[in-house]
Amino acid sequence: MMQKYLVLVKLKPSKTLPFINSLSELSEQPMEGIRVNPSYNTFGTSDFAIWFEADSNENAIYFVGEKIRQMEGVKKILTMLATNIKEMNM
Repeated sequence: MMQKYLVLVKLKPSKTLPFINSLSELSEQPMEGIRVNPSYNTFGTSDFAIWFEADSNENAIYFVGEKIRQMEGVKKILTMLATNIKEMNM
């Protein structure tokens, strides 16, 4: 089962275009066990929101550290595991 993750990205000033270029080069499946979902430009404390799914926490950590964090312009990231409330047993 794939887990959903949200990565909030804060960029260095004037580095939006290089980051967008790097992000657009990512395939939907940039590595085994990872599927990238739509990404959004945001306003406020973060500049981008990237949704992805991973088959394990290890793959999620590797993907964020080796793919997202290494993109040009990244200043800070915050990664969160997301749970669909409808899928939870209550």
